[in-house]
Amino acid sequence: MGPKQKIVFAVGVSVFGTIIIMAIVSAIPGMFIPLRYFGVGIFCSGSISTPVCVLLVRQGEENRRLRQELELRVAELARLADIDGLTGLLSRNAFLNRAGQVHRQPDNWYLLIDIDHFKRFNDDHGHQTGDAVLHDVARAIADALRPTDLCGRLGGEEFAACLIDCNEDQAERRAELVRISIQSLRVRAPTGGTVRVTASIGLSASDPAQPIEASLHLADLAMYAAKTGGRNQVRRAA
Repeated sequence: MGPKQKIVFAVGVSVFGTIIIMAIVSAIPGMFIPLRYFGVGIFCSGSISTPVCVLLVRQGEENRRLRQELELRVAELARLADIDGLTGLLSRNAFLNRAGQVHRQPDNWYLLIDIDHFKRFNDDHGHQTGDAVLHDVARAIADALRPTDLCGRLGGEEFAACLIDCNEDQAERRAELVRISIQSLRVRAPTGGTVRVTASIGLSASDPAQPIEASLHLADLAMYAAKTGGRNQVRRAA
């Protein structure tokens, strides 16, 4: 029911109520109300209730609008809290929370992805280039994964992914696809030219019997093994 319909309905109830009350009073012996006064009662009821109803309906509509706007703002703030502002991936807490919700499912795998020599991008080309590298690497990771997988930025130049419901071969192929996608990047630097990017990736199987931190730690160790083994490669946790 729209605002106008609400006003008409409320005024109609007020006028109808006035008529009923006057009719009841008129039926009492000695309290007869001439018919012409019914018109006066209807006019008074309508003239008084109309502005009151208009005010109340407008206030109600304004309150409803403000409540909807507040709900949208709260939902937007909740969404922003879950998203890393630079990369568009899940934030650290959001990734850990969502990965934790599916951790006990079988056949999940984790990737720990660290950009190689990231400090050089900032030192040699400026922080704008570093930010561009982070943004483009995030897109490369997201594009290489399936819509059902989870990916987030843990902090700095480190990313994580949760490969949901896949076997060992699928997980290894997906990790290698992420590595190749990052290696294929050509990020344009504000200083001119482009920079090439590689990443070291650690892969570990999920262990539903252990906390998620244990599986992520194994992936982290595998990632460091990839670093020490020459970078730009995937290592699987032992």
